[in-house]
Amino acid sequence: MNETDMITEILEIFWKEKLRFAQYCFDELASLDSKSFLEKRPKGKSPQWTLQQMVSNDRTFSFYLPISLKISGFFFFTTFKDQDIEKDLEAIRDRYTPPAFPAHFWEIQIAKAEDLRINAKDPLVKEHCELWKEILVRLEVKLSEISERDAYRKRYTSLTGIHTISGAINNSTEFCHYLWNLYMADPT
Repeated sequence: MNETDMITEILEIFWKEKLRFAQYCFDELASLDSKSFLEKRPKGKSPQWTLQQMVSNDRTFSFYLPISLKISGFFFFTTFKDQDIEKDLEAIRDRYTPPAFPAHFWEIQIAKAEDLRINAKDPLVKEHCELWKEILVRLEVKLSEISERDAYRKRYTSLTGIHTISGAINNSTEFCHYLWNLYMADPT
């Protein structure tokens, strides 16, 4: 992505949160070896399974985003107001109600997917993290092609409903955060 390909301001707010979350996951997974990556946790799922679910969710989002934008272009929707976006975000957060992000989460500074750092030493863990990063880089390119006008006008249609584009990004982050807390968070 070059300097002229920028994500619009309204989408960038939610995209940076998504990238922060991915970086947080990469940092947390960095110390795992293959055995602990494949080993089931107390809730019955392994870190590998959890990461695969998050990757799958973002791969689906990336695949359907352009299709959904084209479909919504056939309808003459009115422009969203900031209050509409807020309502969409509240509905998404109410659906997942995950615990708050850890305090150090907000200290993670990242501006674009290409800057995600994978510090895993284990080849298996590293491979899975690199796959997620690759999908996020592709998704960022697709998001950068959305104009400011379309960011407020077009919708993303998914199995979870029809969302604003900001809401769709947030939905992806909240779902991944929900999975992480359900299967990866320390049970103590």
